[in-house]
Amino acid sequence: MNIQAAPAGTGSVIDSIGVALPDRVMTTREVLDGCRSRLALPLEQTTGIVSRRVAGDDEYALDLAIRAAEDCLSRSSIELGDVDLLISASISRVDSPDQSTYEPAAATQLRHRLGCDRAWTFDVTNACAGQFTGIYFADALIRAGEIDTALIVSGEYISHLMRTAQLEIADELDARIACLTLGDAGAAVLLTRAGGEAEGFEHIGIRTVGRYHTLCVAGPTDRPHGGVIMKTDMMGLAAAGIREMVAHTQQALGAMGRSPTDFDRFIPHQTSTLAIQAAVRRTNKVFGTVVLDERDVINNLPRRGNTATTTHTVALRDASLDGRIRTGDRVLFEVAASGVNVGTAAYRLDGLPDRLATGTRSQRTAPPRRRPTPWRHPVRAVAIGLAEPGAGAEAGATTLELIGAATADCLRRAGARASGVDLLIHAGVYRTGMIAEPAIAAIVAGELGFDGSTAANGEILAFDVTNGALGMLDGCRIAAELIRAGAAGTALVVASEVEQREPGAAGSAVARYGSAVLLRLDPDQTTGFLGFHSRSVAPPTPGRGAWAMQSDGHNFIRATDRDEPAAAYAEHVPAVVAELLDRMEVRAEAIRAVVPPWLPPLVERRLRGTWPVLGTRLATLPSASDGTDLFTSAMPVGLRAVSAGGGVSPGDLVVVVGASTGMEVGAALYRL
Repeated sequence: MNIQAAPAGTGSVIDSIGVALPDRVMTTREVLDGCRSRLALPLEQTTGIVSRRVAGDDEYALDLAIRAAEDCLSRSSIELGDVDLLISASISRVDSPDQSTYEPAAATQLRHRLGCDRAWTFDVTNACAGQFTGIYFADALIRAGEIDTALIVSGEYISHLMRTAQLEIADELDARIACLTLGDAGAAVLLTRAGGEAEGFEHIGIRTVGRYHTLCVAGPTDRPHGGVIMKTDMMGLAAAGIREMVAHTQQALGAMGRSPTDFDRFIPHQTSTLAIQAAVRRTNKVFGTVVLDERDVINNLPRRGNTATTTHTVALRDASLDGRIRTGDRVLFEVAASGVNVGTAAYRLDGLPDRLATGTRSQRTAPPRRRPTPWRHPVRAVAIGLAEPGAGAEAGATTLELIGAATADCLRRAGARASGVDLLIHAGVYRTGMIAEPAIAAIVAGELGFDGSTAANGEILAFDVTNGALGMLDGCRIAAELIRAGAAGTALVVASEVEQREPGAAGSAVARYGSAVLLRLDPDQTTGFLGFHSRSVAPPTPGRGAWAMQSDGHNFIRATDRDEPAAAYAEHVPAVVAELLDRMEVRAEAIRAVVPPWLPPLVERRLRGTWPVLGTRLATLPSASDGTDLFTSAMPVGLRAVSAGGGVSPGDLVVVVGASTGMEVGAALYRL
């Protein structure tokens, strides 16, 4: 999927970047010496990695993300209150010893720690392409005039995979070897509207080739010692990734009317020196001449290793500080990630390198805020598909089986085919096997026939969005924004929950459920989503949420009682809906139904009785057969039920509400 090349100055520009590197240095020799099995492996020679930074004691993913964001904001004149969008793009969710945070979203925690109180927040996960996926979305909204500023942050504490691999690697051909190349880092990018004639992003495009999703998979180990492990077919991944990446770059340059020789520097994803050299050779072969010299490539591997989502930002910062990248340079970023994801971004630098070198602030400020207005081009839910165990899916259905059943139901109802979808978002939180990489959406793309390879007729971008139970509403909003920006034509937003719950846990369990929503612009410009609004209603409560845990080789979710935050955020639902209606200039009396988030029965009855006007129009949400929390599927379940009847008619206005344990409430205005 591409944002088409546009006249310079109409897109976004990097106002500032920030990097956080741990103090501790570990050499490749030390990494190999720490392996339980003795390995005769020339790792330093083949990867080019001499050393990497690794997190210190009590230093985790969120800590690195916060430090990077603070570093970024320290060199910007843009006020925290003017940040419209805050995205966390990390793969790592490890925020404390031996556990990973699933709820609340990392972006929610970042907003409150940083003070970006007005920003729309959510997490994007797309393997090592996560930060550029966030940049892609933010740039699209800036181009469309929907926002003015965005902060995309990643904190990667991934060296713990190296420690797990040191215990498990058996020989030099082990699929865990790639874990030994990893390093830790935080990175932040602050985007704003380009003001000059030549600066900023000229083009950003990312494509998902899901057929290769099995080549690199990360998740919790099943060994008694615990930890997370990544298994990689390094030869297969390099071959597929380089082939697809170079082809994507060739297509992107063709769309821009440019040649590789138009660029001063190339910043690829930093995996290994051999992979970078192979990419240079293939690029020159594809273009039929020497258009790329290794001296033009920023290779940051010797001191950093592979730092996942943060590699491009860390490389840009390091090369700016040592003079390899200068003010006015044209840079071509080449994105590669498991899934497989490939991408190309063309960028013309303003004075960022000088600001980084001198530590001076940018002089940009955010423009005056604009009042949101109802969308003149609504995005319609063409069809909604559902899958509940016992009703189209087996009782022990996996994540992929639930999504497959819901997607089949959705496409059948819409009379559509997978080949017509060019944007695929997975908005669920809990997944079979607790897979951390690649994105579930990339796996779905590969398994269900959404093909973005160069051999396919079209292309697709697939990534994950998480924000607790609010994720599905956020996923639909993201899809709708990209459709309205012209960056997508047809989007499929799916959600599934397979909660491997701690035995004996209190409170409501999350339903094993799947849902899918197919979205397109309404050709008649009458029905569909007319606008969205979300905000934090209170800071996340310490100790409240859900975490991935391990014990004796078993992996499970430990969650606090979800009924308590539901009772708290339900009190704020009327205020958030009132703010939405005020923005949309719609009176409460014009709303025929309100689709609520899943609420405990007592809380739902209280809301009905205390909410003037709209309390009596609160739709009864069909429940899962076992009465469990519908979570991310509550919105599609409720919207489909309301659309099918219940005192509403075509043309009526409906409000859809979502909420998360992180104390965020979102609402959307929808015309049936």
